[in-house]
Amino acid sequence: MACVRPGTGAERAEAVAARLSEATDWDRLLQLAVHHRVRGPLYRGLMSLPPDRVPADVQDSLGSMARAAALQNKFLIGEMGRVQSLLADTGVQSLAFKGPVLAYTVYRDGRYRHTRDIDLVVRPADFEHAKSLLLQDEYRPFRDRTASLLDRLGVYLNQQTALIRGNTFAIDLHASLTPIVHASGAQFEGLWGRSVRQAVEGACIRLLHPRDRLLMLCQQAIKNRWNRLKYTCDVAECLWATDELEGDLNWRALWDEAQQTAQARLLLANLFIAHELFQTPLPDFVHAEIERDRHANRIGRWGVRKLRSGLSSVGVSVSERMWLYWTVQDTVSHSIHYAGYSLVRNLWEQAQHVRSALRGP
Repeated sequence: MACVRPGTGAERAEAVAARLSEATDWDRLLQLAVHHRVRGPLYRGLMSLPPDRVPADVQDSLGSMARAAALQNKFLIGEMGRVQSLLADTGVQSLAFKGPVLAYTVYRDGRYRHTRDIDLVVRPADFEHAKSLLLQDEYRPFRDRTASLLDRLGVYLNQQTALIRGNTFAIDLHASLTPIVHASGAQFEGLWGRSVRQAVEGACIRLLHPRDRLLMLCQQAIKNRWNRLKYTCDVAECLWATDELEGDLNWRALWDEAQQTAQARLLLANLFIAHELFQTPLPDFVHAEIERDRHANRIGRWGVRKLRSGLSSVGVSVSERMWLYWTVQDTVSHSIHYAGYSLVRNLWEQAQHVRSALRGP
């Protein structure tokens, strides 16, 4: 945990040095970093130490990965700017989130967060038009087959479609920041109204407001059931970058927005986990809200145990998943919404398995 924590270089170096020893199992450390997808933050943490504290082969392995990540992020951010301009020229508004924008705006360095694709969200009414524009721009569906009713249902449930261009670029085009099964979250109009335009590595990118960015990362963590440390790293890094570097994290405004968009409990659970694992500082009123919300407290403790389980963090039973997604909802109506769409999604997944079995290898 010390190796991947956010903070200044001096703070990180002190924390890492205090935990490393001559008996460090470097193979195990790298294995955990790969599993939790935090090789970038691990590289940053270890490079804050004197070179003689880290084996040369570990430095070489992580350094090679970091250089590849930087090159990939550079290519992706350029393509992201080009695609946003392409969409804007036809009146389609889009917002970039996740991926390379996090590498540069949160981690502040393309070496420290590996990215595979571009994520753009558009207004739901513009989704099909945006997809058509990208297909005209030599993008193609990730799976080359005629879209069946089952495929179209999958796009609706996931609120996204995957497109690729050659062997270089992949875009996840979203009609919402979350799948339809999760009813919480801000609508596009609100996200667009608060969005910011920023120069990132020479490309002009339209981004989520820092508070929306944080809530989006909390949604990503709950969506993936904290199966990797990467998601909590993103949340903790975002908190540190927004508060310490950008200086514009208004905690009261964040809390108000979370309540208004039914994301209060998932925010509290994520903050609890970030505080427990990385000692992320939180305002007193946030600690009080976590203690007051027994469900957020219980979910947070469940997430911490899961992430501390090492290589076993991915597995989760069906009953745990149902409990988690039902409990994390702020209201009964949101829980009912989840239950209904969850049933449809489970039936869809079963139908997908049947189709795959019928098609054979």
